[in-house]
Amino acid sequence: MDYKIAGISLYYIISWFFIYSFLGWAWESAYVSIKNKKLVNRGFINGPLCTIYGAGAVTIYLLLRPFEKNLALLYLGGVITATALEYVTGWIMETVFHTRWWDYSNKKFNLHGYISLASSLLWGAFSILLFKLLQPFVSWITSLYPQSIGEVILAVVSVLYGIDFGISAYTAFGLSKTFGKVEDMLEELISYMENSRLYETREEIREKLEGIRGSIKQRELLERLSARREEFIGRFESVIAESPFGENSFYNAKRQELEQRLDDFSGKYMEIRSKQNVFIRRMVHAYPNLKNGFKRYREKHQDKRTR
Repeated sequence: MDYKIAGISLYYIISWFFIYSFLGWAWESAYVSIKNKKLVNRGFINGPLCTIYGAGAVTIYLLLRPFEKNLALLYLGGVITATALEYVTGWIMETVFHTRWWDYSNKKFNLHGYISLASSLLWGAFSILLFKLLQPFVSWITSLYPQSIGEVILAVVSVLYGIDFGISAYTAFGLSKTFGKVEDMLEELISYMENSRLYETREEIREKLEGIRGSIKQRELLERLSARREEFIGRFESVIAESPFGENSFYNAKRQELEQRLDDFSGKYMEIRSKQNVFIRRMVHAYPNLKNGFKRYREKHQDKRTR
């Protein structure tokens, strides 16, 4: 590997990419696991690598090396470079897979949910940390073994990474179809509940249904579906109790219809979840908000068709 980029051997660039990807995975997985109080294998692929960290770290290092002695330019360059990379990566992944892997929409000063001011400022600090601490550490790791051995390791890791990436990409494409079915089911049930006037707004109904999608285990999912069923039926009974007409055959028929709708939704939802393989379950567990991307994608295309 004598080919060089920006004066650095391709061998070292690829080595650094995988090392930074692993460090990024370790950081992301540890942070999310602690935050959620359960183990989470974070990342697009199934293996212990977060590609965006590897690509981001190597890109920042190659582009900003001329400014490594100027902390102000290093910080500013890190903000600009990493923010641009994060935006482009987020846009491409949502465009290709119709799913969103991170979302800053609830943060102030965000752009389309892909980037935010707070994260951009942190990227600047990371760039300084990269040059002053991480890059010397990563370079030290690659100096521990001869290049001939390193090239063999890179060949094996690259093949495994390629296979894993292919599996993950195929899984991500399948997710858009799965989320599409779930969204259609949710919208159908939400519309029915809205027409029944049990709740004042669609947002209130959707918020109550959203909680079921965060569950991973079948038992937990069944418990959440059962809880929502009881809640909706209880709401229906409360509305009837407050009605001046009281219970009659019409209300009894409406209750049976409501129960049937909820049972049908639960059955179809459980059927979809039962068909998810281990790769899909891992991806949904790592990124529980993936559904939002498909919803936005579908709404965009619906808007275009109505113009």
